[in-house]
Amino acid sequence: MTDTITTPIAEEVPVRPAAAPRRRGRRVRELHVLLVVLAFLVLVAVVPSLVTWHDPYELDGLPFTAPDGEFWFGTDEIGRDLFSRVVHGLRISLFSSLLAVAVALAGGAVIGVLSGLAPGGLLDRVLGVLTEAIMAIPAVLLALAVITTYGRGAFVAAVAIGIGEATGFARLIRGCVIQSGTLTYVEAARTCGAGPLRVITRHIIPSIYHPVLSYTALHFGLAMLAIGSLSYLGFGEAPPSAEWGVLIAGGQKYLAHAWWVAIIPGLALTAVVVLLSRIAYLLQEDHT
Repeated sequence: MTDTITTPIAEEVPVRPAAAPRRRGRRVRELHVLLVVLAFLVLVAVVPSLVTWHDPYELDGLPFTAPDGEFWFGTDEIGRDLFSRVVHGLRISLFSSLLAVAVALAGGAVIGVLSGLAPGGLLDRVLGVLTEAIMAIPAVLLALAVITTYGRGAFVAAVAIGIGEATGFARLIRGCVIQSGTLTYVEAARTCGAGPLRVITRHIIPSIYHPVLSYTALHFGLAMLAIGSLSYLGFGEAPPSAEWGVLIAGGQKYLAHAWWVAIIPGLALTAVVVLLSRIAYLLQEDHT
């Protein structure tokens, strides 16, 4: 009787659950927290009296009072409460940036959708040349040209920034529309006789919603930074406005003995831009 040779059966190695769902859950929770913070900032911008009780343009204390219990961010060179000015400046910065993004999104959506529906056609080529011509001009120079023509102010600066950023939205939306047009259900809708307007509203727009949303969140922060930069250079809001670029420009000459007059508005601008950039990143990661 021959001996039977047996081979040991390999031990089953327990498979650990993938870490991707856990990371996705953490990203979703972080996104929800950041959206709540953004909603609170918008509420404060709409109703500043929720968090501040000083008038941003009235003299409430001695000049260059350091941050303390009464003046949380100190006072500026003439005794105005800096915390109140930063809070009211948030309203100007947020709504100016919202206007800039709205102009960019509206213009970019029209150009992108019209180009994407008939790629390679005459309209696509004409709009492509127009978009490339605008992109050849730096956004800041384009904004300065518009401001020089129509005057300074947050409204003009926001529209100028929006015109310059519309080309980026147009290129993104055009690419998304072309990609969405090859999807099976879009082709099926066209085969069933759906018109261009119905295809756009019912099928293409929902498919490009997520990438456009993340791109919009990113450029919301960039628009805020650009508008603040124009005000800092003297082409946006003018003193005594509480816009953050104006506050930074007015306080930089006092850095040696009153650092808070310029540093705190700068930190506020940086924090909001970083917040919006992080939200844009999480929206993009959630879609991928």
